[in-house]
Amino acid sequence: MADPDIPKMFDERFRRMWEFYLAGAELGFRHGGHMVFQIQLAKTRDAVPLTRDYLLSGSR
Repeated sequence: MADPDIPKMFDERFRRMWEFYLAGAELGFRHGGHMVFQIQLAKTRDAVPLTRDYLLSGSR
């Protein structure tokens, strides 16, 4: 944020979103509230298995 060229590179909306993200990240680090969520979307309920075990088979 201290770099004077940053405001020229991005529009006001992006800068506000980025500052909001950074403020949230700072709070998470200060208070230990970070969590990671993974969401898998599909058009029908049976399009993908209920568990994600099938993702592990390719990484072994």
